Amino acid sequence: MSIWIDSILRRVATLSEASDLVLEPLDEGALVVRARIAGVYRQLDRCPADGSAAAIARLKALAGVPAYIVDEPQDGRIDGRPFGLPGDLRASFLPTVRGPRAALRLPALGALPKPADLGLPELVTNGLRAAVRSAQGLVLVCGPTGSGKTTTIHSLLVELAADRPDRLPLAIEDPVERRLTGVVQVEVRPHLQFGFAEALRAGLRQDPDVLVIGEVRDPATAQAAVRAALTGHLVITTLHCGRAVEALPRLIEMGVMPELLLPVLSGVLAQRLVRIVHAACAGAGCSACHGGYSGRRAVADWTAPDHAARIDWSQGHAPPLLADLDIQAARFIADGLTTAAEVDRAIGGRA
Repeated sequence: MSIWIDSILRRVATLSEASDLVLEPLDEGALVVRARIAGVYRQLDRCPADGSAAAIARLKALAGVPAYIVDEPQDGRIDGRPFGLPGDLRASFLPTVRGPRAALRLPALGALPKPADLGLPELVTNGLRAAVRSAQGLVLVCGPTGSGKTTTIHSLLVELAADRPDRLPLAIEDPVERRLTGVVQVEVRPHLQFGFAEALRAGLRQDPDVLVIGEVRDPATAQAAVRAALTGHLVITTLHCGRAVEALPRLIEMGVMPELLLPVLSGVLAQRLVRIVHAACAGAGCSACHGGYSGRRAVADWTAPDHAARIDWSQGHAPPLLADLDIQAARFIADGLTTAAEVDRAIGGRA
């Protein structure tokens, strides 16, 4: 099974738009292997029952976690370079009633797009560029897993590092998905009690001008991020919430005091990726596309409220949106760029 697992990893390295790989146990003991490609899982292979234990053991060995532990969740990292991948894979193993399930987050594949090539509306791109060039403040990029948040931040950060070499950007990530020119990158190690909050405290002692926090997951990180913005840093971070209007209440729910948050909040982006109909086959499906779709485009909420609007927001009033992802998605459907079914899958059918 070692050879089989290695071949799966080499195969997924050749797939464009692949972001995740899972090995899921079935009732009969077999494993089904699926890859998330352009946001949708597709079956790649199947491992018979008599080889499933050895397959999971091989993955655990690559990830540096004990194979004999079968009844506890485990996390590790796999060096993807021997398999043609540009960096580490984040590996998660979860005991289920059918057996262990493995989930691998792939490192970023392909070249990093420039901000103008992200597919965001020009108004949003310009607003983000202005926000990340501010001397201080808090910029939030929101959305579910796989919505392109990290790519958006990386693109803006590399452009900022090139345009402003006098500013020191430091990024704290889990994992470091892509090596960025001109950016100091730190990878958290939660199993060593070096999480986002601890890395942020250590990073501040390095005197950065710009801090990127891969994700605000807990109250300690949320409060540390706001404090860093209050002390003269520009802080850019991601937050798991669906819409821009949900961001401020989410941080307040994490224990951030509104009187500290309101002065520093510079802008909030919430984005989703929708698949675009493959023009060559008009969505019928062909060997050159993925089920009638080829490539993805971003739709986004964007708000950069002034202080009065932030106060209203904290009191339950929605902030003014300069861009609305529902409106953009509806326009994509009307123009034939995507389908109502795809919008329903990616956004929830609100367009």
